[in-house]
Amino acid sequence: MSSTLLAFVNRTIPQVEIEAVSEFLFHLLRGDVDKLRTETLVHSFWAGFAKQHKQISGYFTCLRKHRLDDGRCYHTRSVGSYCGNSRFGQKTPQRLEQCRLLLANKENATTLGVAPNIAESFAEYRLCFQKYRRQLTTANCTNVFREAITSRRLRTTKVVRATMSSMGPLLRSLPTLRIIHLVRDPRAVALSRIRFGDSGLGAYTMSIKRSTSGIVAEASLYCHHVTADIRSRLALEREFPGRILSVRYEDVVANPEQRFRDIYKFLDEPMPNATLDEMQKMAREGQAMNLTTKWQSNVKYIEAVTVARLCAEFYHLMNISPTES
Repeated sequence: MSSTLLAFVNRTIPQVEIEAVSEFLFHLLRGDVDKLRTETLVHSFWAGFAKQHKQISGYFTCLRKHRLDDGRCYHTRSVGSYCGNSRFGQKTPQRLEQCRLLLANKENATTLGVAPNIAESFAEYRLCFQKYRRQLTTANCTNVFREAITSRRLRTTKVVRATMSSMGPLLRSLPTLRIIHLVRDPRAVALSRIRFGDSGLGAYTMSIKRSTSGIVAEASLYCHHVTADIRSRLALEREFPGRILSVRYEDVVANPEQRFRDIYKFLDEPMPNATLDEMQKMAREGQAMNLTTKWQSNVKYIEAVTVARLCAEFYHLMNISPTES
């Protein structure tokens, strides 16, 4: 009788990806639209979060008018399955690096030893986005996007997949940059990811979630990354005092007015009453939906205790007790 051992490890983010994120955010915050990849400009999130992009609604209107928001390029055959559709660990680091080179057209598919049908798919993918880029320029959408950014003194962006390792170069190159590091209880994060769908899950969670809830696996993955981020943040705070603010999701929902006053004080900006009203409305909705405590009735007791043990470093670095949540 033979047995098979499946090993799942946390992927170490290559330096080239850390630097690429820094470069992307640098150009985005400066409004260097011509230096942004087309994938950024036509991503499906523009449609999915249109209501939250109020200051840049004209750009989404332009995308929709010229049918540039349908995401057809992302459905190019084979590319998704070859490179992986999951957020964490579905493909090997070697495969991910190969995909990075192919997507950016920095390496010949033949040189990399890619099968002809896969190489054709990548070529089709790149051609599709090249066509989109021409259409964006012809329709003047890129100028609308640039104007929406450069016409405003205060520019903000939310990132969920960047790490604090990418923030150092940005803090050095953008003297007025401020960073808000938002963290949430691992048990709530795990539940949210599992309910969101496979694209937000790690490979290990995906492999076991049919037989178990996957809460422990996903929370452990989150803690692995977030504790590294917290350690990096603490180091950056010593190098850049006063330019990074740590915020807990639970505190924002529980006391939105105080936390947003803290944030605007950190930014050295007056807080618009309209913004406060909007944030308080959203917080009340979150309170009504029990967003900070929902995991307590949806995560088994033994799972919650196991996560608290596995994520002990997270709670220690945040100077909180697992029972506070």
